[in-house]
Amino acid sequence: VLVSFLVLLFSSCGAGKNNEVIAENGKKDSTVVKLDSSQSGLKKRIQQMEDTLFKAEVLDKKLGSKAIELYQYYHKYYWKDTICADYLFKAAEIADNMGFPQKAIELYRSSLENYPTSGLAPYCLFRIGNIYQFTLNDYVEAKLAYRDCKIEYPDSPITKDAINLLNNVGKNDIEMVREFEKKNKGK
Repeated sequence: VLVSFLVLLFSSCGAGKNNEVIAENGKKDSTVVKLDSSQSGLKKRIQQMEDTLFKAEVLDKKLGSKAIELYQYYHKYYWKDTICADYLFKAAEIADNMGFPQKAIELYRSSLENYPTSGLAPYCLFRIGNIYQFTLNDYVEAKLAYRDCKIEYPDSPITKDAINLLNNVGKNDIEMVREFEKKNKGK
């Protein structure tokens, strides 16, 4: 029994190394290029994807979705690599630019939660606040994100902007102008 279990175990482990691609008709497909899913192979694919995305004048949503998937795939398997904070941040930016604010918030939070000491962490909170304030009009969540940025990252360059927005969330233009004029009268 033990021998048959070991034979089964080793044969199933080796099956993944074969990398044969089977077409929908059940036959081997030799036209499909095998993708390198090693860490360096994924980084290379990500760099190629970024080069293509950033050269385009208009964001191709299909390509953007593939980029997000690649970033998340890399994070899933190589989460110890600190570049994942950057990859998740970029994925969030793409999702936001594609008009998927909830997905963007999810990705920013993932970057923030997994890499809280990253230099991008305060920017994640700031961008979450921006999405809640300007896209979703959820002023309570926006204030919470800006407040967390202020409390958790007081020395970050973006914190000053977060504090300014925190003090003005939900105010209309007329209210902000009046406050500005009131502050400047005393000077």
